[in-house]
Amino acid sequence: MKNTRLHYLLPLIILAMLLQTTGYAQEQESDSTSVKKFDMEMEPTLGKKDVDTDGKPIKYPRLFGGITFTRIDWGFSRLIDDGSFTLSPDNQFLDYSRASNFGFDVAQIGLRFTDMFKMYLSTGFEWNYLRLKSNIILDTDATPLAYRDSDVAYSRNVLTSTYLRVPLTFELRSRKNRHGDRAKIAFGAMTGVLLKGTQRLRSPEYGRQKFRDNYNLASFQYGVFTRVGFDSFGVFAKYYLNDMFENSPVQQNVNNFTFGLTLGF
Repeated sequence: MKNTRLHYLLPLIILAMLLQTTGYAQEQESDSTSVKKFDMEMEPTLGKKDVDTDGKPIKYPRLFGGITFTRIDWGFSRLIDDGSFTLSPDNQFLDYSRASNFGFDVAQIGLRFTDMFKMYLSTGFEWNYLRLKSNIILDTDATPLAYRDSDVAYSRNVLTSTYLRVPLTFELRSRKNRHGDRAKIAFGAMTGVLLKGTQRLRSPEYGRQKFRDNYNLASFQYGVFTRVGFDSFGVFAKYYLNDMFENSPVQQNVNNFTFGLTLGF
């Protein structure tokens, strides 16, 4: 049976878990009765939550934060070579059939200034996947970035980068509609620290192979992003201002642009 890539299964597994486990009971007390209210929360959080409290006055500014699992991004990536989506001849070895991006936040702290505006700093993880077209093996010991051609016809040749991401977000939201939902727009700056790089290969001759190295990937990345959505769903776009590779003059001005869907927004 043909195996499916983990980074395509993972978002579906997470979505299924969220839909099955995010129903929760919240006890609400009044002067004479205790009522249990059932709700659906797409942003499970441990800590002080950024939610409206029924039956109690809301005071601003209000601090919130804690452990969370939200802003799950899943989308596509495009490399930009000196302002063009077409790779230069020297960078054709990086040509890809498919590129994707996946990430989520696990902790946050922020301040809601009004019912319609808040800012927060969060942290999480992010993966970029580049499925290479060429049968090449990247050199794990070379600086600048280098590679060698292989005689093996790989059915899979994927360069993966894993980053610890730290975005600073400014978020605006509309008033509630009659169903209690809101439109939202968020924007901000993001940074990230490289955790590892991996090249994954698969072929009939050697089966699955995995090599780990930084592959001259940028040890520190930064950029800008935006999210637009309604209720807990939306779309995102990110542009990384730094070069994708460092200490590699030929790959100077090769940047990454990603866009896709976001859940828990």
